[in-house]
Amino acid sequence: MRVGIPRGLLFNDFSPFFIPFFNYLGIKTIVSDETNRKIINRGLEIVPAEYCFPVKVAYGHVDNLLKKGVDFIFIPHIANTGEPTRGYKYCVTCLWTQSTPDLMISAPKLIKEGLNRKNLLSPSLFFDWGLNHIEDQMKKTVAKMGYSTKNVRAALQEGLANKKKFDKKIEEKTKEVYNSIQSKCKKNEPSFLVMARPYTAYDANVNNDIVNKILDAGYLAIPLELAPIGSIDISKQMPKMYWIQGQKKLAAIELLNKNKNLFGIDITYFACGPDAQINQQMRCRTQKPFLTVEMDEHTGDAGIDTRLQAFFNTVKSYLGVETKQISKVFSVKLKGLDKIKGKKILLIPPMSKHNDALSAVFNAYGIQSRVLEVSSDETMERARSCTCGLVCTPYLHTTEAMLNFIQKPGFDQEKFAFFQATTDCGPCRLGQYASLESLLFQKKGIDVDIITGGELDSEFNLGMSLLVKAWCGITAVDQLEKMRMHTRPYEVNKGTSDQIYEKYVKSLIDYLADSKTNFGKIKTLLTIGKAFFHNLFDGKSSTIEKILRKAQEEFSKVKRTNEEKPKIGIAGEFFVRLHEQANQYIIRNLEKKGMETWLAPATEYLIYSYYIASVFAKEKFSLNRKKENLREWILKSTLYKILIGYEHMLFKATLPYMQGFDDITAQEIVANGKEYTRDYIVGEAIVSMGKAVDYAKRGLDGIISVIPFNCMPGLIVDGFVPKFRKDNNNIPFVSIEYDGFQDSTREMRIDTFVAQVKDRYENKKYTKSF
Repeated sequence: MRVGIPRGLLFNDFSPFFIPFFNYLGIKTIVSDETNRKIINRGLEIVPAEYCFPVKVAYGHVDNLLKKGVDFIFIPHIANTGEPTRGYKYCVTCLWTQSTPDLMISAPKLIKEGLNRKNLLSPSLFFDWGLNHIEDQMKKTVAKMGYSTKNVRAALQEGLANKKKFDKKIEEKTKEVYNSIQSKCKKNEPSFLVMARPYTAYDANVNNDIVNKILDAGYLAIPLELAPIGSIDISKQMPKMYWIQGQKKLAAIELLNKNKNLFGIDITYFACGPDAQINQQMRCRTQKPFLTVEMDEHTGDAGIDTRLQAFFNTVKSYLGVETKQISKVFSVKLKGLDKIKGKKILLIPPMSKHNDALSAVFNAYGIQSRVLEVSSDETMERARSCTCGLVCTPYLHTTEAMLNFIQKPGFDQEKFAFFQATTDCGPCRLGQYASLESLLFQKKGIDVDIITGGELDSEFNLGMSLLVKAWCGITAVDQLEKMRMHTRPYEVNKGTSDQIYEKYVKSLIDYLADSKTNFGKIKTLLTIGKAFFHNLFDGKSSTIEKILRKAQEEFSKVKRTNEEKPKIGIAGEFFVRLHEQANQYIIRNLEKKGMETWLAPATEYLIYSYYIASVFAKEKFSLNRKKENLREWILKSTLYKILIGYEHMLFKATLPYMQGFDDITAQEIVANGKEYTRDYIVGEAIVSMGKAVDYAKRGLDGIISVIPFNCMPGLIVDGFVPKFRKDNNNIPFVSIEYDGFQDSTREMRIDTFVAQVKDRYENKKYTKSF
């Protein structure tokens, strides 16, 4: 029995653990060949979407193993490494790295070479969940191969012991490196810290042999793994860094600052999502010259040689100056919502009417707030001028709105604060927006508060009644939006649907903003009970239900054409799909082209977050029996049931007009999405795929995934599209990226998609006629 292990991504980190594990069980391991041009080219041919260069190369390594005729391919899904750097709680891996095994099993050309669900071994491993979890996952892996699982625990101990020996040698080598740095310092000679991930730092064909280029120039090149950063705690200054490689790079910056002769060379890759955020934070901490080299499959030696030589000359000049100008360093400053109540006006970035509903609730509970204006500059030039790298389009939109407000007369940093959603543990880039904006404003000399929200453990900071009222308001906006979209494509008198929508949104927001409508403790408990047991009784209608009922009556009376139209489902990243300017009015444009569109609700990802948190907490409790996991399981599962209860209650108020338009639960979405990506990979990819499956089951005629340019979850979805279409009778499915610029190619793709949808729709009508 031979198990193939691809030489890529997390191989260098975990091969000292996995290879001894398999060897102990008597299973032979075969490692793919070292990266060469053939492997690179094959990876570029196979990869189904535009991921970073190292991920593309990983596809070539799997192909290399398949051609060796191995019995199984071992590609574990590693969500976290288990050991964050000092002071941090999480140590998350890159989302593309996590998703690689699921993407590969969906890649048509790898499937053609023989990769399938039977020969892919891909346990889901959270190293911070403890040994019981790792054992459980590896037992399933070994059993799949047909081996006995009785020695798995002993094999794990063997692997862990070997990994500890390996780490110990690294630690000893680190001390030698530190002594070398000190020696170079005494001679006033520079040394260079190569700040790269292990799967790029030690692969000369992936990093364009940059390490040897540094050595050939006569300098000491030190890999990040050998940097003495273990005692450095940067978590207070940069608190939201959940990626393990980001933590290491930020700690390394502190090391550079403390050693005058040590300089950093950061190696990154085009389309690397995390590095686009990490690099900007590094630059806010560094106090000396620093080089970033971005590579991809097209990068040549000449360009790297030129940049390195220029940097070497800069470093020499820097070391030759006795009195050095020290750059100011900045730290992330974030606050919770409860810290500004009654003190400052909270400014919420624009997205959709959901933000207006949230702002209204804040005002009702004594937190003065308003929604910022959408920028008239769709290219967001003001935000781009302050940003480097391929950051998310939503970050640009929110930052642009904030910068525009700052430029207005009368702005006072003591009077206003900006709101930004966040996450504690990623894995995508949303959780970094607030940190980047905090640093950006400080660099501009503006000490304005950034107020964060969205952490899973912050529900009760402002009280359950506020949460309930805000949730009802946001859900009600979703219902009004659905009614408008179901009506507008067919209205005889254009503009009628928009007028009705605006009328009832205003009624809703007026109600939400009225402090007299706030719930007390008893009424909050009663309404929660009603939501929790919504299937058992109807009870008295709430004001919001009455608003929705009146709205559905008025929408149902709109004079409509008698025509039928193809239906398109919109999924994708929640900000861009809801922000009309960000998606360049795609829904209205599709309606002009003769389509009816269905839009995934704003509440979808929020409900999913509670659901998946409860699933994880339940599993962790079953493994370790810790009280905190039991508490989280009960809390999150209860909140999840309450939230979907409110959603079902408010949807019922839109009947009978909206019969058949009810949204499926997060549990159903995850069940649907698991056909393509495992539920252990948290984020919008599984939500988008789950919704796409729902659209296909309901008989819609086409699906669009609306995403920001270079969106990590969005491009993961893009990788599943070929398999999804094959599974669903070749339904038209396209991912459309938005970056703030007009693009004729994008419009051509939409037109081509619409033509495919119309053909499918006409064929379906023709088939039904027989």
